[in-house]
Amino acid sequence: MTMDAGHSDPSPPPSLAARLGGWARARRRLPRRAGHDAPEAAGRRWVTPVLAGLIVAGPLATLAGATLLANAAERETTRLDATLAPRRITEQRRAAVHGMLSAAMLRPGPTALLDRVAAALPADAALVRAERSADGALVLEVSVSDPDALRSALRRVPALAGLRDVRQHEGEGRTLVLLRQVAP
Repeated sequence: MTMDAGHSDPSPPPSLAARLGGWARARRRLPRRAGHDAPEAAGRRWVTPVLAGLIVAGPLATLAGATLLANAAERETTRLDATLAPRRITEQRRAAVHGMLSAAMLRPGPTALLDRVAAALPADAALVRAERSADGALVLEVSVSDPDALRSALRRVPALAGLRDVRQHEGEGRTLVLLRQVAP
């Protein structure tokens, strides 16, 4: 079906607001019917501000409600943080202890460590003291006649290569060398 060029209307239909405005203007122009008591036009002036106030009240009520809810959530979060603080501290301590025990389990035991040290020491060296401190550092005290031969022998063993000379002193014809290795 085709439309004639003369019947087409190039302008779009009026909007809803335009139609409502036209309806209101037409209603004001109508004559009043007898017996129909309508308030005067001056008495209807309150309608527009009330409608505008209602339109503005919606977003303001939403904003006020959101602010109240956010404050309540913040108070609840603060209360829960205070309640759970001792538990978090306990969990942090437990994690620290777990880390220390894990590191201790990965290190070789005392027998394996002493076997490696005994195999690496020169023939004239004697192990005087061996200990692992609380922070996991290995401390060895070795009595030897040549400290340089001791250091080079220990560097050949990869597990003992991290030992560093901390102190040495002469005594009874031999040298006491204190070696320390930081825990891995």
